[in-house]
Amino acid sequence: MSAMTSSVSPPLSVRALVALCVLNHVALSGARLALLEQAIRLGVPSLGVGLMFAPFALASTLGALPLGRWVDRIGARRPALAGMALTTFALAVSALWPVPAVLATAAASVGLGYTASLIALQSEIARGRDEAARRAGFAAFAVGTAASSGFGPFLAGQVLAHGGASAAFGVLACVSTAAFAGGAARMHRLLHVAGAVATAPASATWHTSFKGLGGLRRLLLADLGMALAWNANGFVVPLVAHRHGWSADVAGNLLGCFGAAVVLVRALPHAWRARGSDWGAITRALLASGAALALLPLVASMPTQFLLQALLGCGLGSSLPSVMALVEARTPAGRRAEVLGLRQAVLGFGATTTPTVVGALVAAAGLVPALGVVGGALLGLGAAISPGERQAAS
Repeated sequence: MSAMTSSVSPPLSVRALVALCVLNHVALSGARLALLEQAIRLGVPSLGVGLMFAPFALASTLGALPLGRWVDRIGARRPALAGMALTTFALAVSALWPVPAVLATAAASVGLGYTASLIALQSEIARGRDEAARRAGFAAFAVGTAASSGFGPFLAGQVLAHGGASAAFGVLACVSTAAFAGGAARMHRLLHVAGAVATAPASATWHTSFKGLGGLRRLLLADLGMALAWNANGFVVPLVAHRHGWSADVAGNLLGCFGAAVVLVRALPHAWRARGSDWGAITRALLASGAALALLPLVASMPTQFLLQALLGCGLGSSLPSVMALVEARTPAGRRAEVLGLRQAVLGFGATTTPTVVGALVAAAGLVPALGVVGGALLGLGAAISPGERQAAS
């Protein structure tokens, strides 16, 4: 590796890396809302809106693994800057021509650009740091993304309401430009590997991507379960509110309670991890998610619904730093970005399929049986995975 590395500078500080991740995530989450609202304003039918919106997740699902391998081969510098540049360009074009065809193309471009920059910057959080510093970095990343996932839509919604779609996409393009400028100004601190083309591994498939990663399979399965819980909750809360005869703002408040709980628990990661192991945090997240989702359609008390959302938010919010720490600990040398890409692809797959699967279950069996199946699956996953992983770690 030393012969391939032109100049290995110390990595950027965790604060700088997290700030770049947050700026990129504000642009992504804001673009999702802006695209959805603009499509509705243009009178695009619901099927068309879904087809326009799907590329956000599909780009991550299909592109994350090759992007991860790209980062491993050449370093984080070019993928991070290229991803930010692609996001900025797509948002700027959307500001000039906010029409359906442009917005659909922008959704794929923003999703792909964000995935490239995310994988590259996440790999830098772990580079050259000891375990304590990595854990602190992952905890800071978790807090930042939790906050930006709320601020991005808020920013886009306010600008849409007062300035229109072009202004909203323009503001988001400025946010992405700030991320690109910050990364470009410090690009000498991002890892760059020279002469990597000759040493690049042959193209691999999903099957071969798991070779040598057996210790990560259960972890990725647990991560997929938590992604299922996260996406299912956002999908079913409006259905639950409608079932109980509550207005739409109640559904928004419930999801807001969930988001606030995520931010709160991620702001206090050390206190939570001090109570148990990383796998303990993951197990609690799966068990809390399964119980909360199964109870959602059965509880008619609004205060209890808010408690369930807080329970779900605390469980899922506390698990991300633990997941990232375990991923780093179990990643073979030289494959960090590939594993991050594989994880991102798994999460993108969950985000793409969860609404369809849960919607089909609800349509076929009703809300209570459907959430009973989902909740039971998560409870079973939480009970089954942790003992095996504890034994493997011992």
